[in-house]
Amino acid sequence: MGFLIAVEGIDGSGKTTLASYIKEVLEEFGFRTEVLKEPGDSVYGKLIKSAEKRFPPEKELELFILDRIEDVEKNILPRINKCISVVMDRYYYSTVAYQGALGIDPLVILKKNEEIAPKPDLTLIIDVSPETAMERISNREKLSGFEELEYLRKVRNIYLSIESDEITVIDGERPLDEVKEDCYNALMGLMSSRGSLFEMALRKWY
Repeated sequence: MGFLIAVEGIDGSGKTTLASYIKEVLEEFGFRTEVLKEPGDSVYGKLIKSAEKRFPPEKELELFILDRIEDVEKNILPRINKCISVVMDRYYYSTVAYQGALGIDPLVILKKNEEIAPKPDLTLIIDVSPETAMERISNREKLSGFEELEYLRKVRNIYLSIESDEITVIDGERPLDEVKEDCYNALMGLMSSRGSLFEMALRKWY
């Protein structure tokens, strides 16, 4: 089985850069790895990405759930079952945080997602202040409804309130090399916890 690793955080936290870095590290250790991004390319994911304005909260949540169901069935589980590790650039904790910030109970959202999606082996929440995030994304041509300061404050608070044993919160305000080092250490902890499974994977790919 491959690893399932999620990289989470508010917009501008550096998720995409770090997801690519994690892929590189895993490949250096001999693991076949792919990065997947949500929302995906299902009809539901395309609706979310192409919408000029946000859907009502309950409808938006429904679309994210439907997109994730298809992503799990067609992309995530088939890869993991082929011993391909998957790094998610956003996963279901994003839905918990972003739709939770709209007033839907985060625990209800979490329950719905854990019924349809496998739990990650490791979740890295890259934590930055909303002010830092807005500064980083200020050069984008157009900010989406997901990228407003007060809203991101609520999103960040929900992220930091989530309790799960596979979550590691990483301070994303620091220089990139230091953030990468923390990601690397978290990966080493995950791989060492697999023990003989980790050694078998190394032998297989080397």
